[in-house]
This record gives sequence, C-alpha cells and structure tokens, in this order.
Amino acid sequence: MDLSEFELIGRIAARADGAARFETGIGDDAAVIRTAGRIVTSVDTAVAGVHFQADRPAAESARKAVAGAVSDLAAMGLGEGGTELLVALGAPSSTPDAYLEGLADGVVAAAAEFGAELAGGDVVSSPVVFLSVTVIAHVDDATPVVRRGGARPGDVVAVTGPVGGAAAGLALLEGLEVADLSDLSRELLIGCQTHPQPQLTAAPVLARAGATSMIDVSDGLAADLRHVAEASGTTVRLDPGTIPIVPGVPEVATALDRDPLVFAITGGEDYVLALTIPQDRFEAADSALIEATGFELLAIGAVQEPAGGDACLLVDGLGEIASGGHDHFRGPGAR
Repeated sequence: MDLSEFELIGRIAARADGAARFETGIGDDAAVIRTAGRIVTSVDTAVAGVHFQADRPAAESARKAVAGAVSDLAAMGLGEGGTELLVALGAPSSTPDAYLEGLADGVVAAAAEFGAELAGGDVVSSPVVFLSVTVIAHVDDATPVVRRGGARPGDVVAVTGPVGGAAAGLALLEGLEVADLSDLSRELLIGCQTHPQPQLTAAPVLARAGATSMIDVSDGLAADLRHVAEASGTTVRLDPGTIPIVPGVPEVATALDRDPLVFAITGGEDYVLALTIPQDRFEAADSALIEATGFELLAIGAVQEPAGGDACLLVDGLGEIASGGHDHFRGPGAR
C-alpha cells in the first residue's frame, strides 16, 4: 500500500460528518460524546476468510461487518438513531490502496444506512484484513431493552423471517454447483450471505409490543435459541413444520447431502430476530410488525418448563439440540 496509517485515518475522517453530540470526533486520542440515560454497547469483529471472502468487493465486506455489529443492538430491541461506531481496521501492508479506500467507503456508507455516526477507531497492520466494530447506542430510561434471559413458560417463540439463506449462500460462493437451482434463487441466497439486513425497524416494535426475550440469529437458529433457553432457565420447543426456510436452501442442502431443516437451523448469519412473547400479546405484536415492516411475525414454537430440570432446546422429531451453529473455536456446525 502507498497510503500511510495517518493518511488513511485522514481520508476516513473526511468522509465522516460527525454528529452534534460529538465534542471531539475522529482525529484525537479519544472521542468525547455528550450523553444522558443509558448506553447499550457491543463489539463485533469480521475477519477475512472467516466472515467474508477476501475476493469480494471491499465496500460490501465493510458493510457486512457493520451490519453484524448493529444487529446486536437490534437483538436488544433497539432501532436506528443515537448510535456511534468505533471501527478498528487491520490490513497487511501489501493491501492495495483501492481496497483500503473501499473499506473506508463501505464503513461510512453503512453507518449512514443504519442511522449511526462514525466516532473513531484505529488502523493497524495485520496478517489478514479485519474490521472490529464497536457500537454504542444511547437510550433513555423509557426505552425498553430486551435481554435474552426473559423467556417464560407459555410464551410463543417466533422469528421475523426465514433462515438458512446465508449458509446456503456461503456454500455457493465457495463453489458448490446445484444443477436445479434457479438463477433467481442463487442470487437471493448469495445476497443473504453478503448483504445481511439487521432488523432495526422490527426490533423496537417488538420490544414495545412486549417481547420477553430476543436474540439475533447470527450463530444459527438452534444455537441462538439454546442461548435463550439457557439464559432463561427454560425449555424452548420448536415445531419443525412452522420454521420458515429461505427458498433455494433445500436444494443446496440436498446437494451437500444434508437434511434441509438441520442445515437451515444450524447455519448462521441470517440476522433475523428470534424472540419470545406472551401468547396474549402475539396477535397485537404481529399486527404492529406488519404495519411497520410489511412482514408477519412467524410463530415456530413455545417456551416450556425446563425438561428434567435442565434448560434445553427441543425440536419435534429431532429431539434435543445440544449444540449446532457456528462456534469460532470448533468451526461451523459444531456439535
């Protein structure tokens, strides 16, 4: 690369407008931000070869990194606005300037897309390209924040959209050939992998409607709902016939000699929301979600008392799902 560390920081700073609440933004040792009430914060890291492919467009990969971090705020029931990003960027010294510029453009564009402001970060030399994104949301005491540990027996388990698309898209990007997959389905699945959509509109609607727990499906529906079960001390039981699967996923799963349902619920990076909500609030929540987004709230199961005293995830016909989904130390689909 020809760009120095400080030249790259300067170019990023020139692209970021800042916000009125910033007393000091990009360019000093730390950002100074006026705040009130509570902050909700999370860190998410995307690494080339793990979360995105190095040969994909830089701006696309940067957007995906930001989307994954912002989705953690949606998982807490938060939407757009009042959010800062701090982004640490690492890249080998051989990285072309055009690629670095693309990463910078992608971060700034994603921040604008998701209603956030870029407040600062860091630039370092690294063996591989990575982006570590810290999100900080400012909320007042009246804003409901939904945790993963509030599910109660009798609650409905629901999702905001279908699953399995991102895992299928990754398989296609890695070279899988599926003869009976239409071009439209192929494009849809690859888009699920490369262009995730954090549920920033749906999340606050569902929080206000009375969701008792919520999580974004990043590690896979099975793994993430097991997190909910364990945090809540309950059993989450799913009806497999009601679990929505992205069109084209069964064909990809079959080509991989995998059961389509298991493939769909253990694949990660779908970034839909999985939640629990009291049965008597489900209909109102569904109506509110349709009004806000145009999409239905999809019931897929129920919360029960812990089976045998232990929290677990059960899928009718499959039994207890002990693990599954992506584990950074065991690999995808680890059990």
